[in-house]
Amino acid sequence: MKNIYKSFSLKKLPVCAALLTMLSVGCTKNFDEWNTNPHQATEDMLQRDNLAAGSFFVQMQKNVFPIAQQPDFGDEVYQTMQNLAGDVYSGYMGASNNWYSGSNNTTYDLIPQWYGQAFNRAFVGIMPAWNAIKKTAQAETPQVYAMATIVKVEALHRTTDMYGPLPYVNFGNGALQNKYDSQRDIYYKFFDELNEAITILTEFNTKNPGATALAKYDFIYNGNIRNWIKFANSLKLRLAMRIVYADANKAKLEAESAVNHSIGVFTAAGDIAALQHTADLSYNHPLYIINTNFDDIRMGANMQSFLSGYSDPRLPRYFNMASDGTYRGIRNGINITNKATYAEGPYSELNVSATAPIVWMNPAEVYFLRAEGALRGWSMGSDAKTLYETGISTSFAVSGVAGSAATYINNSTSVPTAYIDPANSGNNIAALTSVTIQWNAASTFDINLERIITQKWIAMFPDGQEAWSEFRRTGYPKVFPVVLNNSKGLISTDKQIRRIPFPATEYQTNSAGISGGVSLLGGADNGNTNLWWDKK
Repeated sequence: MKNIYKSFSLKKLPVCAALLTMLSVGCTKNFDEWNTNPHQATEDMLQRDNLAAGSFFVQMQKNVFPIAQQPDFGDEVYQTMQNLAGDVYSGYMGASNNWYSGSNNTTYDLIPQWYGQAFNRAFVGIMPAWNAIKKTAQAETPQVYAMATIVKVEALHRTTDMYGPLPYVNFGNGALQNKYDSQRDIYYKFFDELNEAITILTEFNTKNPGATALAKYDFIYNGNIRNWIKFANSLKLRLAMRIVYADANKAKLEAESAVNHSIGVFTAAGDIAALQHTADLSYNHPLYIINTNFDDIRMGANMQSFLSGYSDPRLPRYFNMASDGTYRGIRNGINITNKATYAEGPYSELNVSATAPIVWMNPAEVYFLRAEGALRGWSMGSDAKTLYETGISTSFAVSGVAGSAATYINNSTSVPTAYIDPANSGNNIAALTSVTIQWNAASTFDINLERIITQKWIAMFPDGQEAWSEFRRTGYPKVFPVVLNNSKGLISTDKQIRRIPFPATEYQTNSAGISGGVSLLGGADNGNTNLWWDKK
């Protein structure tokens, strides 16, 4: 982070109250400041042609993963809501900085200003924009409304998977918008919304084959309707699997519906959903800034353990060699007394360019979701082994190492390695698993599930938020626990962090709503309470 984060204590700063007024208004001052640029319409232009829906659609895309609207601003929001949460909790990355003398999110001393960011982005950058599109497009151009709804679900499922209950179900319906809904009700609403969007877009595509929608404003698929349908089905499959331990029948129903739809889910490397760079959308990938400019993040120890142990050809695609010619990660939750030890030491930087697209979902993940469904006996279009192996080969294709897939898939001996920290032997730890790569039908359900989730975890990099959710859901892959736990007993080191607390400003400005939210959570508002779907 820039020096602004070092010059004063964010723990003592309240979040701007204006951010929380989003629960009762459509657009706020901050909303305009954060999201207006020369390529977007201003308020007095919003009634011309598709400008109203188009400009808000752009704003939604920019806030799923926050990107900089002012120099470095979006990168710091990304850092606090994504990088210093899911990216580190999933084991993907290790922090190389020692904010607040090492007592911060990485060591479970959760910082309110940091963990409030995801909530603010969802209810300032996403929900009001979707509501505006709903009002202007739902009746006249339902295909536009459907696309916006898919983006909303993609963004808000990430938010509920961080906090749990949210004020979501009745947002935009004229009802009281600060009333919290249970996560079960939110997920059921997600499925209703995705099913409606899929139906609208399928009908539109049937009646208007080859027609596009909002192509000028769509930085994901350039208005390609079939691709949006595939993405919606793939997202539905992800969410269905997420709830399998909490609501198995609903999970199976929605998963099979997604896979067996006439257009179906992602199957090819080119189906990937990612925020592209175009003449009308220029941004630096936030991880490039955090890794290269801030020097705040490096390869995670878990990534070193799995990728090195498996001799994985994706390793140099994901990370750069350290200064000593090795690939080495940083374990999370360690005591860093001097940033230079890890930021300047022999630890691998991320191999990410400024112009890399931000990936929302890739087709390899979808094959692994289908593989898990097939392992459970669901109708997924093929058997678990074939889908698992296709997931690996698809990930290799996406990563540009397709020629190595067959050898990797048939590797039955390699296992993850121990982690050794050259700066502090107290951080050393043996591998927590001996799971191998090659599929073995004779293995138990749990061992084959571990195989699927481990390979999915590798393939989804660098989306640590989704990887953290899958770790919480399944227990896989086996992520190293923190060394230093500064939660004062609130979070179990062995269990590991399960969620982040509700924003501090909700307690200040929405006491009735947050009281209901905590009640629906079913436990204390801290990082040790399991979410509704976290039942295994």
